[in-house]
Amino acid sequence: MDLTRDANFRIAQGGLQALSVAAVVADDHFKIHLNALVPAAVERLDDGKQPVRDAARQLLITLMEVSSPTIIVERAGSYAWTHKIWRVRDEFVRTVASAVGLFASTEISLQRVLLSPVLQLMNDSNQSVRDAAISCIEEMYKHMGSQFHEELQRHNLPSYMLKEINSRLDKIEPKVRSSDTAMQYKAVESRGNAGM
Repeated sequence: MDLTRDANFRIAQGGLQALSVAAVVADDHFKIHLNALVPAAVERLDDGKQPVRDAARQLLITLMEVSSPTIIVERAGSYAWTHKIWRVRDEFVRTVASAVGLFASTEISLQRVLLSPVLQLMNDSNQSVRDAAISCIEEMYKHMGSQFHEELQRHNLPSYMLKEINSRLDKIEPKVRSSDTAMQYKAVESRGNAGM
């Protein structure tokens, strides 16, 4: 773990890459280290060198693959969504958008966990973070289809924000049929309500 904090960017990058490989090889044995790995990866999202930020993002994605995307996003999000440094918020939203593209078909609950904090970042003080948030919303829409509009309605957004989002989404063709996602989300929703 100390290597990930090294001032030499090549060492930090190599340390993050080694952790990604170790996570894949060790599989379940690696999960006991998530509480240390996730915050370490989030902090490197602010590195001055893009290769280190890329390695940190890849480590987070790898941890999602070997664990659960929803669990990793929730753990990392507790640090990243409101991090004082804009670049951490920006890189984390970009990581989350990649995760949506990779895991949308297998991790339906992921998008519900993401939507509220991503919508909050649309009001971020930094333009790059706002742009990353709208890109993430577009990625979510690609995988949810028309069901995404229903999810947006649940958040009682200001009309100007809803109008901006919808104007962007109107230009995108979802990757799924509306009936497919509606069935998936109703199944997830009924399972979630059954547990209450």
